[in-house]
Amino acid sequence: MSINLNIEKAALTSNKLGKQGERVNLQSSQLFALFAVFPLSIFLSILYLYSPEGVAWTASWVPSLGLDLSFRLDGLSFLFACLISGIGTLVQIYALAYLREYPNRLKFHFYLTAFMLAMLGVVLSNNVLLLFVFWELTTITSYLLIGFNHENPTTRKNALQSLLITGAGGLAMLAGLILLGNMAESYQLTTILQQASVIHDHALFVPSLLLIILGAFTKSAQFPFHFWLPNAMAAPTPVSAYLHSATMVKAGIFLLALLSPIYAHSEVWFYTLTTVGGFTALWCAVLALKQTDLKLMLAYSTTVVLGKLTFLLGIGTDLALKSALMLIVAHSMYKAGLFMVIGNIDKATGTREVGVLRGLRPVLQISFVAAFIAALSTSGVPPLPGFLSKEYMYKAGLEVSSLAVLLMLVVNALTVTLVLALLIKPFSRKYQGEPTPAKPIEVNKGLWLPPITLALVSVLATVLGLGWLNEQVILPGVTSIAPISEPEPLKLWHGINLPLVLSAVTLLLGVSVYKIYPWLLAQWTRLSITLPNANKVFDGLLKGMMAFASWQTNLMQRKRMSFYGLISFSALAVLLVSQVHISSNVMFSQLVDAKFYEFAVALLLIVSTVVVIVSKTKLLAVAALGMIGFMTTLVFMIYSAPDVAKTQLLVETLMVVFLVLLMRHVPKLATVRQHSIKRKTLHAVVASVIGFAITMLLINITSQPMDTSVAEFFSNNSVPGGHGRNIVNVILVDFRAFDTFGEVVVVVMAGLCAVSLLKPGSVTYKNIQSLIFGTASHIVAALMLVFSLYLLMRGHNSPGGGFIGALIAVIGLSLLMFAESPKYVRERLHFAPFSIAMFGVLLSFIAGVISLLFNLPFLTGLWWKDVLPLGTPLIFDIGIYLGVIGGVMGMVLHVSEELN
Repeated sequence: MSINLNIEKAALTSNKLGKQGERVNLQSSQLFALFAVFPLSIFLSILYLYSPEGVAWTASWVPSLGLDLSFRLDGLSFLFACLISGIGTLVQIYALAYLREYPNRLKFHFYLTAFMLAMLGVVLSNNVLLLFVFWELTTITSYLLIGFNHENPTTRKNALQSLLITGAGGLAMLAGLILLGNMAESYQLTTILQQASVIHDHALFVPSLLLIILGAFTKSAQFPFHFWLPNAMAAPTPVSAYLHSATMVKAGIFLLALLSPIYAHSEVWFYTLTTVGGFTALWCAVLALKQTDLKLMLAYSTTVVLGKLTFLLGIGTDLALKSALMLIVAHSMYKAGLFMVIGNIDKATGTREVGVLRGLRPVLQISFVAAFIAALSTSGVPPLPGFLSKEYMYKAGLEVSSLAVLLMLVVNALTVTLVLALLIKPFSRKYQGEPTPAKPIEVNKGLWLPPITLALVSVLATVLGLGWLNEQVILPGVTSIAPISEPEPLKLWHGINLPLVLSAVTLLLGVSVYKIYPWLLAQWTRLSITLPNANKVFDGLLKGMMAFASWQTNLMQRKRMSFYGLISFSALAVLLVSQVHISSNVMFSQLVDAKFYEFAVALLLIVSTVVVIVSKTKLLAVAALGMIGFMTTLVFMIYSAPDVAKTQLLVETLMVVFLVLLMRHVPKLATVRQHSIKRKTLHAVVASVIGFAITMLLINITSQPMDTSVAEFFSNNSVPGGHGRNIVNVILVDFRAFDTFGEVVVVVMAGLCAVSLLKPGSVTYKNIQSLIFGTASHIVAALMLVFSLYLLMRGHNSPGGGFIGALIAVIGLSLLMFAESPKYVRERLHFAPFSIAMFGVLLSFIAGVISLLFNLPFLTGLWWKDVLPLGTPLIFDIGIYLGVIGGVMGMVLHVSEELN
């Protein structure tokens, strides 16, 4: 009986666990489904918002740099945005099925979504600097996607290759965009396009053109940068389907089309684009036929299409632009579908080698249908989009030259041959031997639904949707690229004419070459024809660069601080001397007006410096160094800068504290090896040159009439704008609060970095054994802490403030540490010093965020003096006070604990 009860309990428990597992799986699938819903919602939003006349949206971001969050949706950007979001939806659905067993697929979908958003930013940006930001984001996110399977060394290498090439090209493009913005006196794209005639006559026109072309060529894999794109096929198949069809590689094409209104009338533009684009298409068509990996064959065929698009944009006529836009539509659909089909082949058979694949049609029936339709569009069979683009391509070529037509004919014929090789060999049964063993993967709808959807949409696009394409995409797109054009709508049928004949010849040539394709490959192998390998050239250049960097590092990085200091100060000396203009009249006229006490302070500074140099004992050197600091404090006091003087005095005092802690670990000066006379002379010369140059620069600067506009602004606005009479403190916590906030963050980070470098010590801490010091330090420390709070609260109207108050508090706590122990001080603080510092930084940040709630810029000062004498600058200053105490005290305590 008990056994039966146990069995029933176990069954009930199993059912509960099974139901819980089902709920978890359901929740997981719903979570992942959001990755497909998100791009779909973007796609539908774009369709809803778009108007052929264009839609724009702008918000200020960094006005001082001319950088706005400015976006626009016109015919050209609408085409790319629809492809990015629409195909992105299908790729996400495909990836959900394809990567179901991947352990890190959540990360993958996040990367893919980030990549999609970066690409949307590129095509929608109406500010060229903002466009660059998104451009580099596509570089980074594509690097993460290409290197997703980072356990493989080849994958890591190929991801790095794409990052280096496209990243370097992006920097060149940035330089070109900055030149373009300077010529147009604006970084807004609409303004730049309106200034096309002015830019064309500018001296920087050609340099900007070449830099922008370089950025576009690296992104869109034009020769000689074509090799990185086939190597990017190391990424998972969904990435290849997305990257090769609708996203990253089209970014360069988009950039060329976007800036065509500015550069299209230049002969440099025409000859560069047609030459490089035509050669890239022809060269990569040959390389594609040489491959045996289905994915590599498709990857090289992408560079063929990119070459054709560059060629057409170089021609720039209405016919060429209509062909280019239609080719972008056609290629995006058939290339994404073909990559998905090849992914299915790989998943079903475990291989992509064309030589071992055969007879897969019965197992991958839907995939075959999708591949068949995609292949027809690729080959240019009517009435598919590929046919329309090819027809208009030949029409555009006939307007230019017979050589252009011949080039297109050869490239298109080789493309037909390639498509036949991709389609017939894997799916046909006519080859000898048994069909390749394959798993029935099409039971998973997610693997066949996206490619068949793309295939059906490509059919409907021209059969039923050509009118919509003309009105919403092609004609507005051509107008965006060539504003003065008046394009006519695309037509499927123009009668029997030369372009139609050329299309038929293309198919015949492609089939004929396919018939002798095996013989050609055999002859190629027998003759041992070796094509130049761009990967080897790139690897050689990278190896050479690393060798040069290693040589330079060994030359410069000698692990000697004195050598680094000499190099740095020598460079500084050269830089300063180059800016010096000696004027004896100015020099002596100012010296005559100097007071006796100014000469006395200068003399004491010189004597103290000499004592530091010639001192034989550490104590005397430290005392003389402190004397230099205190004399500098006196200089600030003489010239009416009490806040700066107090800060300098307190910093010098803290320096004495640190030096006392470190003193026992510094070797005796007498035991340090002396430099040679030659080296001492060199050091003296460098120091003298720097001192002389700085002196002359200061004399020349102070002799010039002073611009008092800035001082007058702060003086006039300190009370009404900042509610404080201490102008220095008002500047620090109100007008320039962001700078102060950054400085405190640096202090805290410096403290964290400093303590992380310290190694645990083995010596027990010893306090100062003095009854008088021990008694007095408690009284003095308490008074200093109270005085620090007093300076904090009065700083807005009198000399003081959070920074000065914090330094006094740190000195008081340091006295307690010397009298007792670091542990004693830690117990009185109640919190870890760096926790106090982080809370202070957070408090200052909150003070800045409060202004955002009132629709004011970050860190704008707000006061409520009618209610309480309280304002966000005071809260900000309290945060600075805590941040400095925590950061500096954290360093002091760690130094005393770890090194003593």
